[in-house]
Amino acid sequence: MKVYQLNFEGDLTYLYELSETPIIQKLREELKGEAMNNNHLKSNFALNPSNLEKSNIAKYSIINNITKKIIEEIDFNDRTFINRLDSEDKVKESEEFLPLVNSIKDSGLLNPIYLLEKGHNKYLIVSGWRRSLALKTILEETPNKIWQKQAVIFREGTPIDLLEKVSIDENTKRKDLSILELSYKFNKLSEEDKVPMDDILKIFGIAKSQFYAIKKAIDFNPVIKEILEEIGPVKADYLDKILLELIKNNKDKKYNTEEEDLVLSYKDKTRDELKEILRDLKESNKEENKKIQELKTFEVKRTPKKTTITIKQKLSDEEYQKIQEFITTITKK
Repeated sequence: MKVYQLNFEGDLTYLYELSETPIIQKLREELKGEAMNNNHLKSNFALNPSNLEKSNIAKYSIINNITKKIIEEIDFNDRTFINRLDSEDKVKESEEFLPLVNSIKDSGLLNPIYLLEKGHNKYLIVSGWRRSLALKTILEETPNKIWQKQAVIFREGTPIDLLEKVSIDENTKRKDLSILELSYKFNKLSEEDKVPMDDILKIFGIAKSQFYAIKKAIDFNPVIKEILEEIGPVKADYLDKILLELIKNNKDKKYNTEEEDLVLSYKDKTRDELKEILRDLKESNKEENKKIQELKTFEVKRTPKKTTITIKQKLSDEEYQKIQEFITTITKK
């Protein structure tokens, strides 16, 4: 059931048109009376399930019936506001999809879908990705079916921050996002949409350390991604760093099965244990690199303007003369 907090400075009509739940029906009856007491309504109906600005939604949107024509005009390939990484085919193949379709068939659409006008009679989904796919499936079977006032359609020019609020609020409350989906969303919000990190922390109710760990998850090694939901983003971050340290001295700089299996065997260790393993690996690699540098008898550094050769040993006069003659020969123009 969806219940709305009343905003007496906004558009009440929008609030009670969205649903026909018992509470909204009761509110409709209350609104018929001319001698309406605001305090009475606030105490009985301000249940505050959402922090979205309903009056702003009403300002930039219209409510429409969902028909086959509306669904056909949705651009399902445009995933600008979709926080899910699942493809359309993957959603339809999931165990949850058929029960969702059957639920909508039996009980109707309990929550609206949110669309944005895209121009040329097209829409993109702001919220309700899975519901829209379910409606598409149902309307392929029963094209004359109509859902009354269950499409909230934002007009072109609606502020992006309002659309993002609806997208985040609705999608995260309908079905928890996976860590990878959150990672995708965090990267998009902070890099593409330029949303300040403090705002993202407030919206999702997480700490700064969690934000950074989740944001990096999209770039983790595939074997780490497979256990991401099981161990969480912070431990996964440690495991990914351990894996990176293990390949630093590989000639081909690629992961191998033995290293991946070793890291997976660490998944049940505590954060402190993983932190210690990572620290030891870094120290070991540091010592190894130091030994390798000491074994090198010379070092070459190149820049666009010059090449510097450093010889790490004392040369005899004869050796020095030979090197000088060689360099003179290759640098002659």
